[in-house]
Amino acid sequence: MRTSFAEPAATPGQELASGWPTVLAAALAIGVGMMGVGFYSLGLFVTPLQAEFGWSRAQVSGAATFQQLGIFLSAPVVGWLADRFGSRRIAIASYLATPLALLALSRVGPSLWAWYALWLLVSLAGCGTTPAIWARVVSLRFDKGRGLALGLMLMGTGTAAMLAPALLGPVIAQHGWRTGLLAIAATIALVGIPVSLLAGRGVAPVRAAQARGRIEASGVMVRIAVIGFLLGVIVAALIIHLVPMLVDRGVPAAQAAQVAATVGIAVVVARLVVGWLFDRFHAPRVACLFLTSPVIACLILWLDGPAVPAALLLGLAAGAEVDMLAYFTSRYAALENYGATYGAILGLFSLGAAIGPPLFGWATDATGSAALALACSGAGLLLVLVLIATLGPYRSAPAV
Repeated sequence: MRTSFAEPAATPGQELASGWPTVLAAALAIGVGMMGVGFYSLGLFVTPLQAEFGWSRAQVSGAATFQQLGIFLSAPVVGWLADRFGSRRIAIASYLATPLALLALSRVGPSLWAWYALWLLVSLAGCGTTPAIWARVVSLRFDKGRGLALGLMLMGTGTAAMLAPALLGPVIAQHGWRTGLLAIAATIALVGIPVSLLAGRGVAPVRAAQARGRIEASGVMVRIAVIGFLLGVIVAALIIHLVPMLVDRGVPAAQAAQVAATVGIAVVVARLVVGWLFDRFHAPRVACLFLTSPVIACLILWLDGPAVPAALLLGLAAGAEVDMLAYFTSRYAALENYGATYGAILGLFSLGAAIGPPLFGWATDATGSAALALACSGAGLLLVLVLIATLGPYRSAPAV
């Protein structure tokens, strides 16, 4: 039977009233981490590096694949370490190492493979800045209000998506891309180190007999892992290729970019709404409802329908996916194995996000249109819905 580490008698409101510093610290930590500013600032470096080194857009943006590969490699390991030794040490070490790795990246020369290798190094150094660490911290602190708490935590990435271009863009424009990387390094250190000191505070310690820290491989957890991988492949591909698909339809590039910006709005809304609903209804039912949205988006885009509704529907899916995987893990796996199990699932999600966009692009290039890629994406999402609908009851019911 799973042990609950939150106060059983507390209501969701009481949990949030006492645990909001943990949620705020986790949101800030993730916002300045690899899945926050580390990911959403990548596009700002494409044009400057093209101009300096003559690399193509695809070559520069290939850094995203290596960044996701780093999360895939590191997430299960740091999750296991967090289960065994706690989150604070790993978080502090990561927020110290990541700025140093970015400093090395800022000195990169004209070697494309050095650019890729150093981004992999940055991602590995930033292993303690991802939800593999912080979702564990929040899940141990909250029970009844866990869904909303995880949603609020993951708003850190949405905030980074909105603020990074606005704040970092002028720095790069005026002082160059190398200074931009140094600015990211300074932000990570100034924000990440202080908040990482709060990691795990207010959470009852896990007894040694409970702190197993193993990856659970039950049938339901394998299904959740497959769900995570498929969502990584499909949703990442759809979001990244949204603008190119619209441009192929004759939409001006600037207008297509404005349409894509609506994805961010939907992501933020979905984070809050999905988390709130998870605390009140059976999470797989809620997830099925929200993940019907990208199926409809695929159909709209396949039929050359209106772009804004499709973008909003994709945003709802992007806002639900990581929250859903974190919450599912906390309800279907033992909390004493949360870090290792969720780390493995997050790693597979990141692997999917690394290979999905180039796979979608290859299918589009091979067939001359995105129709086949959209059809395959829709079919894959229908499989995801079936897998979610058959997860069944939680491992143990939330405390009431």
